[in-house]
Amino acid sequence: MNTLISKRELAFQASEREKRAAELIIANKELVFQNEEKEKRAAELIIANSELVFQNEEKEKRAAELILANKELIIQNTEKEKRAAELIVANTELAYQNKEKENRAAELATANEELAFQNEEKEKRAAELILANKELIIQNTEKEKRAAELIVANTELAYQNKEKENRAAELATANEELAFQNEEKEKRAAELILANKELIIQNTEKEKRAAELIVANTELAYQNKEKENRAAELVTANEELAFQNEEKEKRAAELILANKELVIQNTEKEKRAAELIIANTELAYQNEEKEKRSVELSIANHELIRAEEQFRLVVESSPNAMVVIGSDGLITLVNAQTEKLFGYSREELIGNKLEMLIPERFRYQHTNHRNDFFKLPENRSMAADSDLFALGKNGIEIPVEIGLNPIETTKGQMVLASIVDITERKIQEATLRKHNKELEQFAYVASHDLQEPLRTVSNYMEVFEEDYLPVLDDKARQYLQSVNKATKRMSVLIKSLLAFSRLGHNKVLVSVDVSKLIDDVIADLATLIKKSGAVIQIAEMPVMNLYEAEMRQVFQNLISNAIKFRKQDTTPEITISAEKINDFVRFAISDNGIGIHSKSFDRVFDIFQRLNTSDKYEGSGIGLANCKKIVEMHNGEIWIESTLDQGTLFYFTISTLLQ
Repeated sequence: MNTLISKRELAFQASEREKRAAELIIANKELVFQNEEKEKRAAELIIANSELVFQNEEKEKRAAELILANKELIIQNTEKEKRAAELIVANTELAYQNKEKENRAAELATANEELAFQNEEKEKRAAELILANKELIIQNTEKEKRAAELIVANTELAYQNKEKENRAAELATANEELAFQNEEKEKRAAELILANKELIIQNTEKEKRAAELIVANTELAYQNKEKENRAAELVTANEELAFQNEEKEKRAAELILANKELVIQNTEKEKRAAELIIANTELAYQNEEKEKRSVELSIANHELIRAEEQFRLVVESSPNAMVVIGSDGLITLVNAQTEKLFGYSREELIGNKLEMLIPERFRYQHTNHRNDFFKLPENRSMAADSDLFALGKNGIEIPVEIGLNPIETTKGQMVLASIVDITERKIQEATLRKHNKELEQFAYVASHDLQEPLRTVSNYMEVFEEDYLPVLDDKARQYLQSVNKATKRMSVLIKSLLAFSRLGHNKVLVSVDVSKLIDDVIADLATLIKKSGAVIQIAEMPVMNLYEAEMRQVFQNLISNAIKFRKQDTTPEITISAEKINDFVRFAISDNGIGIHSKSFDRVFDIFQRLNTSDKYEGSGIGLANCKKIVEMHNGEIWIESTLDQGTLFYFTISTLLQ
């Protein structure tokens, strides 16, 4: 038995030695890899040295360019000297011309005085030329030599002035020549100025060239510095190489220590064997837990299958067409109502794209809408007034309402679409619109036609009043006044009815700043507001799509009513606010007036309904009916909250989806 254990131990040790040998082989491979890295580093250093050589060659080329630039500067200086010589020749020529002028100076006494003045000008010009020449002397050594010649020429010019008296007889001809020569002088002087400017430009170019040389020298110094940095990197690389060799030696020592540690690990292995026994026991326990978990998963799967079956039954029993679509747009489930609505069988629908049920003109847009929905899935109802259409198998378009509900399935995120055929509703709405149009037309015609007999009665009453008023007694006059009041009230009612029937005929939907609209209404009611002393507070208002003229009428009616139905001896206080609620904006207009009884909340919106007598509060009783009609044009509602003697709060909503 002991022999068997010893053999096993020897076999185990041999196995460990093989592992250790494998580790040594791996360590040797690592050393080989490090040597290869060193060789790569050496190759990089060689490349760096080549780059330094290339940079030196570039520097030599730059130096050659600098030498050429210096030669070019020398050539430019030579050109300047030639230009200076040309200036001296020009000065000599000028002196010769002055000499010719002096030979003709003696011809007339009056001409001598004028000539003397001209000579003084010439001397000033000569002095300016001397100053210019002196400046040239400062710039070039050769200029100093030529300045002396100019001074001699000027001295000779002074001598020649004495000879002027001998030339007085030739003055007439000399004056003409003098004028010509003066023009030549001016031209020559302009040439001298241009030459001086050119010399200044050349000096500027020299300074720029010198600056370029400085930049080039700076760049050369920078490159030398880079060379020094590169050399420092080479030294660092050599130090790193030495460090790696030291690390190799340490690694060899660690391998020796590892062999000693192997003996210690053999002892640890026995302990590890005991731990393995404990681990096996724990593993058996975990396997039991897995089996329990497997049973739970099986139960959960059965429940999931049962839930899916219940979902199918719910979908199938729905009175609406129900379609389940995946994120790829494929139909995965339909019910019998879907088959009935579209005329397709289940087999024709399942597995195909939903776009087969959508009219051709909407398909591309629908793909984008579907992708957007799956990015942010939420319950969504497609409004009935959106004019949605589906496409049946027979090619006929069906007006529908659609509700979308995202659902999580074992196959991922899907959407359940509930589709309702609203063909009958659309027909009824069309019929209702037709009847409403006919009623509006009737109201318009009736109110328009009633105006004529009413005008006739009114005109006859005016004639009767003018012709027979003196012969009437007080009772008859009272009757006459009552008839006039009734006629005027009837005229107001007919005009109000006419306005009500025409309301919305010329509506135009535009983007409106509601705050500005209210300000305009308040400006229109400025006289009434000032007379009543009303205080109006306006909260922040939205910018939204509205029928501007009609909505202006709503605010005007509600604000004027709040002022009109105020309590006696009380300053009207009106507050206007707005709040965004889902797809609507809810406006609120409150006042501190006489209030409205709760039993009249609905009746006040009926046409020609008045809660107060016309003697106390004038009006036609059609304002709130107009408000209700306009709010409904905006797909909204209007209602009241009020308490008698405590004020009234009008609410109305406006859809934000108007397009």
